[in-house]
Amino acid sequence: MKKFQFRLQSLLKYKRHLEQVAKQAMAQAVADLLACEQHITELQNDRITATDQLDALVEKGMGAGQFNRYRQFITAVDQMIMLEHTRKTELEKILDDKRKALKQRTIEKKALERLREKQAREYTHKMLREEQKNLDEITSLRTARKVNNERI
Repeated sequence: MKKFQFRLQSLLKYKRHLEQVAKQAMAQAVADLLACEQHITELQNDRITATDQLDALVEKGMGAGQFNRYRQFITAVDQMIMLEHTRKTELEKILDDKRKALKQRTIEKKALERLREKQAREYTHKMLREEQKNLDEITSLRTARKVNNERI
């Protein structure tokens, strides 16, 4: 019996590669989003620390110049947090796009895999029918010879 040969095997291999690339792109997008969230958390912690220090120094008494430096720092951290939130929103959109692309690549690959499986089943079924036909033919020839030999 000849081995099954899927004519679109190279296309299936390419679709698998595209799916793998899409998985890697999505993983990178997830990593970028997590890094952004981590940076936001760090900035929020810095803001809390600076605010606590400012409150403690205000209670003890501090100069106007030092107070202004703390307020400028806290304002700058607030702006950086806002920028990171904007970046996070953009990264979430990118992640959603990557997720959709991965889903599409997976669907395309699975469609080809199902076609390959179907064709393999059909091929196997066809080969089994042909083999059975050959066996039936051999059996009928043997029976015919046996009948001929008995007549002689």
